[in-house]
Amino acid sequence: MSSLMEAAQAGALETVKVLLAQGVDVNSGDAEGTTAMIVAAEEGYGDLVRLLLQKGAAVNAADQDGWTALMAAAASGHLDIVKQLLTAQADINARTNFGLTPLMSAAAQGQLAVIQYLIEQGADLTARDNNNWTALIWAAEGHHQAVIDLLKQTRQSKG
Repeated sequence: MSSLMEAAQAGALETVKVLLAQGVDVNSGDAEGTTAMIVAAEEGYGDLVRLLLQKGAAVNAADQDGWTALMAAAASGHLDIVKQLLTAQADINARTNFGLTPLMSAAAQGQLAVIQYLIEQGADLTARDNNNWTALIWAAEGHHQAVIDLLKQTRQSKG
């Protein structure tokens, strides 16, 4: 693991600043293609995400499975980071190699506040993954009743 990835994993903002000042590539990834941005988003390090964006990190960079920072933040329930990433033009309907979207990743984990925000921002409720599952099915699989109710209500209101 690179020093940048280690610092991102630890949330070491000052260390990341020093590494970037020394010329470390803000978009460098590990063997699986995971970047510091994806790690920071998943761990909930909002200040670090903000710094990486300011330093030119690719907001839609994906690992070898197609997993992005937005998906990581959504699945982990980090609403503030989801908002930061969408403001920075993250693709709200990006897909992994398996067809998962940020909405599906949040639904699978029962992240109600994130799901509400993604819906408000225009996430595709009808998207289906490679197994033909929607966010609603992912929520049902995880027994997340509040999410199920929200998704059903939203689909009905959108007709």
